[in-house]
Amino acid sequence: MASYCRSKDQAGSPADQEEGILKRLQQLLKSAEDLSASDWNSFVKNGLKYRYCNEHFLNTLSSLLKVMYGSTEFQKDLIPLSTLHMMTTSHSQFLPIMLDSSEEPDGCQAKEALVSLLLCLVKKCPKVCNINHFVVLLAAYGATLSTSDQKLLLLLREYERNQVSLLKFQSLLWGPAAVEHHKTRKTLGASLWKQPSSDDVLALLKTDKMLQTVLKFPQERKIIPQDDTELLYSNDSVKNLGDLYDPCFLLPLFSAILRPECVIDCLKFVSCHALGVTVMALSSFDPNVRAAAYHVLACFYQHLEGARFREKRQVYYNEQCVCLEITSVIQTSFALFRQLLYLMDIVKNGIPKQNQKLPFVLAIYISKVAQQMLRPEDHMYLVFNRFLLSHQSLDLRRVPEFFKLFYGFDLEHKVERDWILNLLEEGISDGHSYELCNHQSIFQVLLGFSNIPLCSENVQAKIIKVLCQAACVPKAVYNLTKSCGLLSWMIQVVDKKNLTHQTICAVINLLHTLWFTNLVQREKKVDVLGGTSSTEKKPPRLVKCLPLPLISEFLCVTSAISRHLRLGVKAAHLSLFVQTLHSVLVHQGTALSVNKQADWLTLHPQLLSSTEMLSLLLCWASLSHNSTILDQIQALSEKHKLKELTGIGKYKVRSKGRIAFDRFRDENNLEDDRTVEQEESLLAGCKVHLSSVFVHWEPVFQLSEPQSLQPKDKLDSSELACDTAHLLTKWSLRWLVENMYDENRTKEFLTWFEKAVIKHREIVDVLMLDSGFKADLLHLFHHTFEGQGHSSISERIEICQLFTNIMIRLLEMQGQLQELHRAVISACMPDQDQSRHAPGLFLLSLYIHELWSGAASADLFLSHVGLVTGAKCKIQKGSKSSKAQTAVRAICNEIIRMKS
Repeated sequence: MASYCRSKDQAGSPADQEEGILKRLQQLLKSAEDLSASDWNSFVKNGLKYRYCNEHFLNTLSSLLKVMYGSTEFQKDLIPLSTLHMMTTSHSQFLPIMLDSSEEPDGCQAKEALVSLLLCLVKKCPKVCNINHFVVLLAAYGATLSTSDQKLLLLLREYERNQVSLLKFQSLLWGPAAVEHHKTRKTLGASLWKQPSSDDVLALLKTDKMLQTVLKFPQERKIIPQDDTELLYSNDSVKNLGDLYDPCFLLPLFSAILRPECVIDCLKFVSCHALGVTVMALSSFDPNVRAAAYHVLACFYQHLEGARFREKRQVYYNEQCVCLEITSVIQTSFALFRQLLYLMDIVKNGIPKQNQKLPFVLAIYISKVAQQMLRPEDHMYLVFNRFLLSHQSLDLRRVPEFFKLFYGFDLEHKVERDWILNLLEEGISDGHSYELCNHQSIFQVLLGFSNIPLCSENVQAKIIKVLCQAACVPKAVYNLTKSCGLLSWMIQVVDKKNLTHQTICAVINLLHTLWFTNLVQREKKVDVLGGTSSTEKKPPRLVKCLPLPLISEFLCVTSAISRHLRLGVKAAHLSLFVQTLHSVLVHQGTALSVNKQADWLTLHPQLLSSTEMLSLLLCWASLSHNSTILDQIQALSEKHKLKELTGIGKYKVRSKGRIAFDRFRDENNLEDDRTVEQEESLLAGCKVHLSSVFVHWEPVFQLSEPQSLQPKDKLDSSELACDTAHLLTKWSLRWLVENMYDENRTKEFLTWFEKAVIKHREIVDVLMLDSGFKADLLHLFHHTFEGQGHSSISERIEICQLFTNIMIRLLEMQGQLQELHRAVISACMPDQDQSRHAPGLFLLSLYIHELWSGAASADLFLSHVGLVTGAKCKIQKGSKSSKAQTAVRAICNEIIRMKS
């Protein structure tokens, strides 16, 4: 702590070093007695003075406050918490940090850390709460679900607990509007007409954020923390929670502006999606959120009824005065109020019990219908108007008018079908919504309709999106794959003649979602049973894998998709597909090993074909503009007449040269440059998954028939397997050499090479004629022996042993070795003496390096052996180096003896 307090210049001290010191301080400080009051006071004063904008210091200070002021009898000489709060809020950087609305990471992290510090101080010392603090807190608040805003809402809640009410502050504005209102109020005084109205509050709600809040409503958000837990809401499926408003703030806000004595514009309340967010709160899992939403709807219903009667009296008055234009406008408003009342009446009549939870899809339906009431010129307005007039209650067990809208025969039937499909895509987000749709046989209807000629490409893409949304729900995955035959349906869709780029991309998204939802659910079950997340450390009885027939179905779908990758799949979808295929293959290997250990009867796994591997490599090469690989695949496809790769000419035109591509980049703006950089990053990630996919492929050589029995036009599949192995081996090896040395990737490649490639003499003969392959293999061999990995010594020796065996076998298959070869191998690789294992591998690497470089004899190696045997040096006994030197000398002596 003393060293940290002495470093006053933040720019002069390394950030990583300071962060490490602060982390170490948190680990060491366990009690207030471990630190003197003077050191603590110095740490606080210097930190607030010189590190106020450093989020690491602020977070450390928040955590240490709990230790230093944890008990009621803390040291009297410590800085009082009220003084510490005053020092924090009166700092010159307090307002700039709190009022910073930029989205830069550094500013957001500093603001979040500062709010956490304030929250900790308020909890420890409630007497610091003051109503005047609301000006800054509301100005810093954004009413969103971002981490800083959630902590600010917790801070406001602490003020409410300490009898400092926000209602007494008489301002419900937030953000910059709160600052402007405070300035005006301070200048002109607290006059009544300057108080913010409900229109001013609703004007702060951004329409796009409100719409996103409706579509991605946080169903698991709790309005009241349970058992004093203040866990922050998080959702991995939402990229930025700052784009969603917080219903825990909006619902009390709506309740305040909908009080009976307030005046509110009901149509504006609907148009800004405030009613939609309130209705979506009825689908929340938290009963308190639903209760708050029902209260807001009841208040809005009363305002809506009052507005209808006011408009009705105004219509009567204008008819008496013969003001026709004004009368028509008011009549339209009166009709809108009446239809909104009809909508709320049928919703109210359909709720069977108090605080009923609505399915998410029905909540979306109600909010969309309410918005549609504001657009009487649309065709869907008439559809919903007829529905409201013909129903008394909303059936919560069905999607309203699904069959009527999906199988409509009006002139605008396409609009109706698109609307109901959009509703399903946005609404199926939980198990309740899925069960409702499944009970209505909606998924069977969608799968059946997509196979008839009446189904257009656009409708089929929307159907796939609906299925993809349903596949995110764990309950839906099993039924869709087993009961509905979704995987077989996907193969049928992909194998259609008129397959388009849009359809193939949608199918890839669906496959990715289906597989990983299946996998995550199975891993959760395993974690519950085994209590650990690592599959390798569990006993076989606790490793729960997906059934092998189901895995084979997924592989059939991937095989069908790979045949159509030539349609121009972009980098994002290729990355998803390769990642999914890799995961399926790894899981298949795990399932096979588990079944083998359990002595269960299993079928042979489905093998990957050469054409599938070439299609994957072709798609990657075309997107990466790798003309060398494209030329090789083109020559190979022409040689073997592969129909699946006949679109290679189109890809070659796209990759022709870098000139057109560079010109395209220069002509576009910064956004396009970012897109290109993102695609390059995705393609770099694809190489990792591609190399892992290739090691699951094995060449298949069929038994040769007599030439008299073979048709003249029949192609040799063995030759195709040989050419494919050559291309995949060279590409994988090139990728390993170009990137930083990775032990796991290298071991994976070497294991596959020994298992699938080296045992076929035809492939080895082709590879040994390739000088580029030989140079890359020697380069990787050198990296393997010289690389500094994170694994243990035994694992590194195992990899070196594997690589050495491969190199020796390749040399022996090449032939023309001297008689000394057997002597070197037997001396350097003893069967029983393990102490000579590592030194023997080292000497053998020198021998292999010389022969692999093209030398006719190992003269340089022999001269090295002679120097070792003839050298005289003092060796310290007992050290590891002495044992290694002794072993090297013994091996060299044995080689000299065998030679002579």
